[in-house]
Amino acid sequence: MKLRHIIHVSSMVIVGALLSFNVAAHALWLEGDNAATKLYFGEYPENVRETSPGRLDSIIAPRVALIDKNGVEKLVEASRQSNYFSIPLGATVGATVLVQALKQSIREPQGEIPSPTYRRFLYARLGKGGSLPLDIQDTGNVLRLTFMGKPVPKAEIVVIAPNGWEKHLRTDEKGEATFTLLEPGLYVVEAKYEMNKPGEFEGKAYAIESHKATLSLYK
Repeated sequence: MKLRHIIHVSSMVIVGALLSFNVAAHALWLEGDNAATKLYFGEYPENVRETSPGRLDSIIAPRVALIDKNGVEKLVEASRQSNYFSIPLGATVGATVLVQALKQSIREPQGEIPSPTYRRFLYARLGKGGSLPLDIQDTGNVLRLTFMGKPVPKAEIVVIAPNGWEKHLRTDEKGEATFTLLEPGLYVVEAKYEMNKPGEFEGKAYAIESHKATLSLYK
């Protein structure tokens, strides 16, 4: 009886872990050029772009900042479309675009196995200017991961190629990892940072802060 119970619980844990992994795979990322920029929510390697009505509506009032070549920041409003947010560039051609989704609703634990309640913070970058709380910067063939301005060592960074192929890297003590872009197209770089930091948001308690950032790179 005990063995059967252990096997049953283990199976439930595995299923719960898979569900958690699938949810965590979603991210924000930016695509654009000098004419227009679009903010997507979904899974870039699987070519999944969530829609509205639908899961795109779970992205609440994203904060969008344009950083010009002089480092001057300008806030703009992103308008929700059928499967992306449209970001107006106006006269700020070639600007860095920084996105922060800070008002995401608390996600309740899924399944029968107790699990921590998370509060999610999502970020996206296109360009080199400015900074984000969890940030991925590229300098040549080096990616640098920081949280609140400090390097994040021994963390995983995933580079996703235009064809969906993934390269998993790990940062060194300086929060850096080397990489090379091969084929032409859009590469999306993802990283996540989690911490045990209990709090409350919109009347709901949570145990863990989960920060996820992307960097969009064109070759």
